Amino acid sequence: MYRYLFTTLVLATPLAVADISLGTPTTPAAAANASSAEARPYVDMAQEVLNAVRELTSVLETVHDTASADAAAAQVQSITRNMLKLQTRAEAMPRPSAAVEQVVRGSINVQEAQQIAASFMNSFIRIGMNNAYGSQALLDSLGPVLNAMPGNAE
Repeated sequence: MYRYLFTTLVLATPLAVADISLGTPTTPAAAANASSAEARPYVDMAQEVLNAVRELTSVLETVHDTASADAAAAQVQSITRNMLKLQTRAEAMPRPSAAVEQVVRGSINVQEAQQIAASFMNSFIRIGMNNAYGSQALLDSLGPVLNAMPGNAE
């Protein structure tokens, strides 16, 4: 489940942010039964992933030519390494209960997540359409993001 969350956030799919669960949503009463302590690690993970995508987006928005692409590459590499660590941690987490999933869904500001997702996609597409402005370093640093896309072998 969290591999799905990670991949969809990295690919900036706002729907996945709005509905983390792969199953059916629970009732508000069921969500109320999930303890804060039980939900906290999952809420924290969702927020960490969103923050990583926000940080990556911020760096990608600075790329407009070869010099800025080369300059951004080290930061992008650091962020994508962090994202891979988050993915590993998320995959190691046990599947949460439906009630915890409901709490996690409720903890995400969907409007903010959609804005971050749109900004990420705009930057990612712009950079792609400009062949990373000729920066092999930037292409290499984006490798983990590219590998997370459907159809790419990992």
